[in-house]
Amino acid sequence: MMETILAASGGGRSTVFLVIFALLSLQMIMGLLQFRQYQRAVKKWLGKGILGIGQRRGVLQPGELLILVYNREEDRVVSVQSMRGYTIFARFGEAGAYTGLSLEELRRIGIEKDAVEMRWRRRRHPYDPAELTKKKGALIQAVEAVDRYLKRQAEKAEEGAERKGA
Repeated sequence: MMETILAASGGGRSTVFLVIFALLSLQMIMGLLQFRQYQRAVKKWLGKGILGIGQRRGVLQPGELLILVYNREEDRVVSVQSMRGYTIFARFGEAGAYTGLSLEELRRIGIEKDAVEMRWRRRRHPYDPAELTKKKGALIQAVEAVDRYLKRQAEKAEEGAERKGA
């Protein structure tokens, strides 16, 4: 009788362990598939404009990963891809409301959206464009990434002009 109880309890633990192991394995595989989807999305838009990527992690609200493609010559956003959700089952989709806007218009919308998404943080820490942190909304992070890229390009062009002039 005692052997039966011990065998049953030991078997139960190994079953629980196998279930947990299977769920963790499934999560790892799904995370890998989601990462590959992210790589494909970035590769698809590489070379089509300046890429800005932003992310917002969600605790009690869905997280978001956003890829922004900006065309400098036309001063407009070519595409915005957004992955938003609670789980690893989230997929990228077109955020068409932002396509065709200028960078300034998108910055204004991003700051407004950040004020809503991060309202608890903004009570103590107002939005600061100079602050490099991930504690901002995904859209404003992507816009700021494009801004930093444009600033670096302008500095390189200025440096090149100084070398030619010297």
